[in-house]
Amino acid sequence: MIITGKKSRLLMQKILLPTDFSENARNAISYALKLFADSDCIFYFLHVLPPTLGERRTVPTSVTNEMLGEAEAKTREQLKTLISEVTSGNEKTEILVKFDLFTDAVAHIAEDKNIDVVVMGSHGAGGVREFFIGSSTSNLIGHIQCPILAIPKDLEFEPVNEIGFATDYSFVYSRKGLEPIFRIAEKFSSHIRFYHVEEGRDEWNDEKEKIRKEIKKACEGYDASFYLLTDAPLSTATRLFVESREIDLLCMAAEKRNFMDNLLGKSPVKDMSYHATTPLLVLHKNTLK
Repeated sequence: MIITGKKSRLLMQKILLPTDFSENARNAISYALKLFADSDCIFYFLHVLPPTLGERRTVPTSVTNEMLGEAEAKTREQLKTLISEVTSGNEKTEILVKFDLFTDAVAHIAEDKNIDVVVMGSHGAGGVREFFIGSSTSNLIGHIQCPILAIPKDLEFEPVNEIGFATDYSFVYSRKGLEPIFRIAEKFSSHIRFYHVEEGRDEWNDEKEKIRKEIKKACEGYDASFYLLTDAPLSTATRLFVESREIDLLCMAAEKRNFMDNLLGKSPVKDMSYHATTPLLVLHKNTLK
């Protein structure tokens, strides 16, 4: 039996969709629209322009303002076109154009608009983490406290039947903090599978068992199960868990990027293969407590 009716889930969800007008961003937006279809949502379509456009001191202020106005107007038209192409016309949408650094713009909007989740495409170059979730997404970790959903390149939407949650049992997750997952679980009747990987000296103890029981209590009314994995690094264990359980959405808690580095690992590419087909939902530790 699924418990419903909590006041917070009756409120409109606010979804932020940053875009650079790439196919990767477009695909992430399409995924988000399907994931939250038939839900009471407002989708904020955001494009961030370089702040340097407003810092040209060699031209008069009036000319600079005109340039900024033209750039913003052009971007708004691009966003209107995008919305007309990817939505059914029945969704609540709002256009946002900001002149700022990307991470700062998203952080300000997330706070000002009380955003529930930021959805972005995962791609890019650089380290292992950046390759699989994108440098822009990676840079947001630690900058914003609302959930970040990273969608792999070219991934087509499928119902979220299986949710995997990587946990180190370092603190108790509250029922309110788990709401982003509960909303999805309610919509798709999803199974929520928490898993912990023992590595090195990280042995199971009474404190971890106590935290596990508290998290289980917070999940009362949902189909939640708990797994203890051993004899493999976190990244390898995650790959095997995702593949064997056919996980549709992988979740993790992060305050900074240390645990994410371990999750994604620095192992051979075969251990990273699940990232090409599995969305990653990153929840900030402060909001989970």
